[in-house]
Formats: sequence, C-alpha cells, structure tokens
Amino acid sequence: MSLSKLKRQEIIDALINKLGIDRYLHDFSVEAFAKEHEISRQSIYRYLYGLEKDGVLTKSRSITDGIAKSEYMIADTLYKLRYPLAGIAEDVIWNRDIRPALQNVPKSTLDICNYAFCEMLNNAIDHSEGTSVNVDLYVNAFRVSFQICDDGVGIFSKISSAMNLAEKRFAVLELAKGKFTTAPESHTGEGIFFSAKATDVFIIHSDDITFSTSVFDQSEHERFYLKEGLTYGGTTISFDVFCRQKRPLAELFDLYTNAPDDYGFSKTIVPVKLLEHGDDNPSFVSRSQAKRLLARFEKFEHIELDFTGIAEIGQGFADEIFRVFGVQHPDVTIVPVNCSLRVKQMIKHVIPG
Repeated sequence: MSLSKLKRQEIIDALINKLGIDRYLHDFSVEAFAKEHEISRQSIYRYLYGLEKDGVLTKSRSITDGIAKSEYMIADTLYKLRYPLAGIAEDVIWNRDIRPALQNVPKSTLDICNYAFCEMLNNAIDHSEGTSVNVDLYVNAFRVSFQICDDGVGIFSKISSAMNLAEKRFAVLELAKGKFTTAPESHTGEGIFFSAKATDVFIIHSDDITFSTSVFDQSEHERFYLKEGLTYGGTTISFDVFCRQKRPLAELFDLYTNAPDDYGFSKTIVPVKLLEHGDDNPSFVSRSQAKRLLARFEKFEHIELDFTGIAEIGQGFADEIFRVFGVQHPDVTIVPVNCSLRVKQMIKHVIPG
C-alpha cells in the first residue's frame, strides 16, 4: 500500500531526526527504524538514497570482520570565521555573518541560537582578555552547532582567581549555580547558566577541565559533568541546538523566577556531586564542603539541591546546609531532590519534623 505524501514526509523527518541523534548515541539501525514505523527496509533505503541525492546525507562504507556496512550522517555546511576581539560587537556579528546562514532554521531554534551565541561571544569580548576569537558554525537539517574559541585567560582560571578558590575545578560549581560574574558592574552572571539550559549540548573546554551538559544526560533535574586531563589554551565553548519543537526562551527563564509576580533570577538547581569531581564514591561529610556548596546561596530565594548519585551524607554536612544556613538565611528555601534513603534520613535527623 502506498503512503500518503504527508505520511512519507513524517517518516523522512523522523529519519533525519534519528540520524541526527545517532551522532551522539550511535544507535541507528535500518531494521529497527523500519520496524518502529511499520514499513519495509527497502522503503527506508529508498528514503536514504533520496536524502543522499539531495545532499542532506552523506554515506560511507566500512568493513568490520569482513562484513561491509553502510554508515549515514547528516551533511554539514561549515562556516569558519575569525575576528579581533577589540572593537567588535556580538549583535553586529550575528546579524551580518551568522543570521544569513540560518535562513531555513525554525524560529524557536533561531531564538536560542541568537541568545546563546551573543551571550558567549560577549563573554569572550568582555572577559577573556584575549586578542582574537574563532567561530566555527555547522548547519545541517538536524541541528545548528557553534564553536567559539578565544585566546585569552581560561574561564576556570579567571573564576578561581576572582573567588580565591582552592582548586580551579570548583569554578564549575559556581557556573552551575548561576548568578556568577567576574564583572558584576556590567554583567548579571546569567549568560552561561541559561545558555547551558536552553541548548541541547553545551561544553566548555578551558585549562585542563571540560565542563559539559547534554540533553541525553538529563533526568528530571539537569546534571553537569566534568572531566579533567586535557589541556586547552584560552576558552572554547561549543553548543548544539536541535531543529525541533522547543520551549520558548521566555518559558525557560520563567522556571527560574517567581513569574508572574517577579521576573528576577531567584531560583536555581545545584548538583551536589559537583563538589567532588572524578570520584566514583564521593564523600560528603564536612562542614567545609557544605560551606563551599552554600557559597552565594543567599543570592537566591529558592534552591533545589540535586543529590543524584550520592549514597549518603554526614551529619556535619547536612547540619550546616539544612539547619545552620536556614537559621542564618530564613528567606532562602533549600529543597533536597533525588535523595537516597540514607540522605533523606540524615536530613530528617538534623531538622526533625
């Protein structure tokens, strides 16, 4: 039975979406896709051939254990740009060089690209202390991807120096909280926080630290991951925005405010596990750790502490957060989420009832 034009387009759109996601998950199978959409594999191969012919896809062949295999990827259009940091303006770069390359991108995707690109380029202009910035823009039928690389002071080094942190890796925790900036007289500290939440993949490479968050890693509450080891000069920020139906930016901002009564950035979510990166069995027992976590919490009204991946906490750690800080800052509400049974028990121990 032949499919309607609308149904064929739905399958083609689903195929593009699946192949786009395969770049991150590597789980595309013609047989599985055909079964899911209740059509033959031959029909899928016809769609793949048509997309390849139209330049939407590229196909390559590999041989493993004597078996030939075809691999399909969404074809990218790449734009490579370079600017001196002195005297440029992010909105001019967006309107003159970036926006014309995104003519076929849905408006919701375009709005997020506009916001994140301008925020990240402005960070390089105002904070990096560098001399130049490279911008790589990748555009395809599934996503828009940016890489913004400056040659200045690494972002984690700069935050660490500004806050006198014992280790650079603790700078990641401050970025995850939000409302942090090394130039409070001219910035609110919201750019990286909201860009990381609005985009589908967001990565910062700087010094010997990589900080990333991905839509594929998110549970009910977002989680941030950090890897150490590779060394980078300056700061490189990469982010991907998928071309699919998205929450409008205004709705995302509202999640972290008391809208409609107050639109100030008053709420945040903080992954507790960021206190101890690279440890498969982190120990959260000391008051010093709790104080490091609590730094700048007074700037918010409502904080969700995400205990994902944490088996238990110590009495001193829990007491400092849920009793001592609460007494000192009665206007700040701290809500623990994703707690194990032992974490719940310890919180109840320090705040009975």
